[in-house]
Amino acid sequence: MPDSMTADTESNCFGCAPRNPIGLRLDFERHGDVFTTRVKLGADYESFPGVVHGGIVASILDETLAQAVYRSGRVSAFTTGLRIRYARPMETGTEHTAWAEIVKRDEISVRATGRLETGDGETVAVADGTFYLLTDEALGQNSQRIPAELIKVLRSANGSAPQGD
Repeated sequence: MPDSMTADTESNCFGCAPRNPIGLRLDFERHGDVFTTRVKLGADYESFPGVVHGGIVASILDETLAQAVYRSGRVSAFTTGLRIRYARPMETGTEHTAWAEIVKRDEISVRATGRLETGDGETVAVADGTFYLLTDEALGQNSQRIPAELIKVLRSANGSAPQGD
């Protein structure tokens, strides 16, 4: 996450890291319960001439939903399910806006919904995602499956002290 997903080194997140040379470099704003980002991509992200690859569209929406999850509860999370419905191509060279909001939260997961729109407000794609919260308890329970360095970074992002890693 851009404002706290760092440990000893800067995050290289494809979606949000400001210094990733091939990343999307998405920057997010909060408007009440809604989180938004603006994005304008060029030919490096195309599938067909003038059209952004559908996988990149999915990445934009996944990152936007994940940021809403993290920023609304200050707990990192992994995407466990993502459903994308495409309405029209995302054109290169024009600004688009993605937004997301939380629709359901419990002790272990969060569900978020979002949309990517043209500058005129036309829907490009909509997304629904489910995210597994990486609380200290979840990190402890899954410590054999998650690399130790990642656990350290996630605990730092979550504002937790290291616990005998």
